[in-house]
Amino acid sequence: MYLSAERLALANEQVRETFEQTSIAWQSIPRWDTADPGQTYVRTDLTNATAVAPPNVEPPLGVEMVAITGQVVRFAMSLAQAMAPSPDALLAAVIARTEHLAQAVDDDVVDKLTAKVPVPGFVKTKSAENVLAGLIDARMVVEDAGYLAPCCLFADRLAFKILSSLIDGVPATEYLSPVPNINSFRRFRKLDQSGGGANARLLLLGRRQLIADGRAADASPGEEPADLAVSIPPSLECVGDNGTGLIEWAVRIRYALRIKDVSGLVAVVVP
Repeated sequence: MYLSAERLALANEQVRETFEQTSIAWQSIPRWDTADPGQTYVRTDLTNATAVAPPNVEPPLGVEMVAITGQVVRFAMSLAQAMAPSPDALLAAVIARTEHLAQAVDDDVVDKLTAKVPVPGFVKTKSAENVLAGLIDARMVVEDAGYLAPCCLFADRLAFKILSSLIDGVPATEYLSPVPNINSFRRFRKLDQSGGGANARLLLLGRRQLIADGRAADASPGEEPADLAVSIPPSLECVGDNGTGLIEWAVRIRYALRIKDVSGLVAVVVP
């Protein structure tokens, strides 16, 4: 064992705290623990997209098995750095690599969300007023599906700039809360890449629960259109001597994104 139990616990706590502070997906999407680190698949109960009018019987939930995947960021340290009287060197290395881990998870989550969500329509111009009007239309879509609580909005770089521009001397972001009822606004780097740079892209995530900005971890995942099933939480792993006199470590996580109701997700594209 290269670290004392106390030093390892301190490093693991730092991994968890840093991941919570740097992962947009972790802050925005509720999660739950599968209680099985070796689990490979998790069941997703899909709600039926076609509404059945009473008194007819609703069909059963659809079933989809989603693979639990892992993200790992490896790094090496000398034993002297890891075992120094002060944990500063170890914690600095852990913090930097955990930020990379959070980015990898965010990129993966965006890819999976955008693959499931159809684009309902286009906003005609890149003005802040028209983008807000498009978001109001998107808000109506998720409200019709029963997601009445304040929403979460993901944007790419261009959309973020548009919504940060001024409307009558006031930043457009000031209108997000009262008009389309959005209380959480985040920029995903991967949306820039997936959009190809030509269009601004936004993704609205509906919610049934009143979730404070960045506090999805405190929410129950069952009521929401998407959640994260976590089999191994963000943590530090000691791999061992790598043959060059250095000790190899890894920060890791294993999870599955479950998209249970696509009607709670709406994409908006600004050409």
